[in-house]
Amino acid sequence: MYYRRKLLLALLEVFGGNLGNTDCEKLLFNFCQMTGKNYYDFFPYQYGPFSFISYYDKRRLTEMGLLKATNDFQLASPGKYLADLEPADKVALLRLKASGLTGPNLVKKVYRDYPQYAARSKIVPDLFDADEIKQIQFSWNTDTEPIIFTVGYEGLTIDSFLNKLIARNIMAVVDVRNNPQSMKFGFSKKSFSEYIEKSGMKYFHIPELGIPSALRKGLGSSVSHETLFKKYETELLPKQAAAKKRLIELIAEYPRIALVCFESDHKFCHRNTLVENLKRENPFTKPILHI
Repeated sequence: MYYRRKLLLALLEVFGGNLGNTDCEKLLFNFCQMTGKNYYDFFPYQYGPFSFISYYDKRRLTEMGLLKATNDFQLASPGKYLADLEPADKVALLRLKASGLTGPNLVKKVYRDYPQYAARSKIVPDLFDADEIKQIQFSWNTDTEPIIFTVGYEGLTIDSFLNKLIARNIMAVVDVRNNPQSMKFGFSKKSFSEYIEKSGMKYFHIPELGIPSALRKGLGSSVSHETLFKKYETELLPKQAAAKKRLIELIAEYPRIALVCFESDHKFCHRNTLVENLKRENPFTKPILHI
């Protein structure tokens, strides 16, 4: 079993076997911040820091018979999950329990300590007065300066990826993968588009601007990448006038837009060739930023 799932079970054990959804998310978040270990990553959502992967684990643990099939987080039966944790994590979890924080007080503490994670919360006005809200909002990125971002999800979880986008106030995502399927949880088109939209951004897919998988087989050295990207620019892109026009329209419509593919380093991804090609053919006033 993944260690993070053992941690989730131990958290429930320590807190009596049953936690409401909001309490469970905030306690998991607090634990990860206390220990400096990202067993789970989080992004700003409707009630503060949230992890799609924690809910994926909830479904899997329910299928395994370790959690009850309920809306909240409930152990199916008593267990000794705390004993399976590393010593330092046991201590941190018990310290978290000793703090006694649950409910609105727990949420308020999280928002005060990590106000950037309250950026998409719909309950901030219910918890704080006007002066406190101003202090919390100070850490939110509300920048609307037009920028074309490019980003790869390599090495990221879906939650850390969403956090990366929201931290830059990105408004729309254009998936430029030819075949938007992934072995990584959350990055295949159906779930990826759903998570993007749920997080308050628009999702668009333009597969014609990707590179067919068959052409990517056997890539290794930078030389082979250069050859592929040259072929992409001189042979593939010229045939995709309609797709390029669609992308240019989206760039004009959304001030802060991100082109998304897999590779973390834009130099080893066709998205770099794509934006450079567009820049030459259609002079942009928007800067391009690879993140």
